Amino acid sequence: MDAVMRVVAAGATRVDGRNFLVRNIGGASGALAVHHVLRQMGDGCTVLAGNVNTAILTPLQLPHAGYATDDLVPVGMVGSTDYLAIAASSFPAGRLEDLPDLQVRLGRMLTGGHPGTETLQHMALSLLAHQLKTEFLQVPYRGSALLITDLIGSHIDIAVVAAPSVAAAVERGQVKILANITTWVASPEGGAHPPFEGWTGWFVARETSLVARDRLHATLLAALALPDVQQKLSSLGSMVPTAAHQEKFVETVKADVPRFRKRFHQAMNLRPVPSRQGLSHGPMRAK
Repeated sequence: MDAVMRVVAAGATRVDGRNFLVRNIGGASGALAVHHVLRQMGDGCTVLAGNVNTAILTPLQLPHAGYATDDLVPVGMVGSTDYLAIAASSFPAGRLEDLPDLQVRLGRMLTGGHPGTETLQHMALSLLAHQLKTEFLQVPYRGSALLITDLIGSHIDIAVVAAPSVAAAVERGQVKILANITTWVASPEGGAHPPFEGWTGWFVARETSLVARDRLHATLLAALALPDVQQKLSSLGSMVPTAAHQEKFVETVKADVPRFRKRFHQAMNLRPVPSRQGLSHGPMRAK
């Protein structure tokens, strides 16, 4: 999110005349950042860089988050990204399908990292375990940066992350991709589930004036049309939205609320499968 939004903010500054600055406000699975935006004046000078996790999953899973999806108004779509199952380059498996047998050989449960329990990545990891008929010792992190550092250092075995967060590590050869989750869960191996895809967008508080929203929308479209912005986003693994995606973004967000609510409940209702013979179920810890 940070890398993608800094690219877009630099483009927006060039086309709008105002300075667009990126400010990271962590905590409570994005809820603190949302509340910061909701407290601002409705002049369009504070924009939320939001995604499925922040806009839909956090208020769905945390009743005390203090906001609902419809407290935010979509300004425009920044992009969409795939989710990847990854491991350190030295990890002794090259595919997701190899993990159950690897656990048996190692005689221990594999550790799986994700950037927070209110995320699509967490849901994907639970789904992977179910489809592979195995279990992972799940390790939640506060975001993806430390997660990837620990993965490279072999402190955890695998992780599920958004593609842009790991692009640099893959290019340097520190991390390898076990599967593209977005397509894998829709494949026969993944059980023909609907694909995991995640959008990112600009949002403002509902009280923001229509004039301010329109200006932000025009600025975002102009920034995304810049060739160098498109090239940088593509290199990060973030798909630049088409005009059709932009026109349907409000409807997309609205339709995704019940869709991800259903997916969340399905993921949370998955039961651990019986362990394979030879897999230890004694005390587990990350390496």
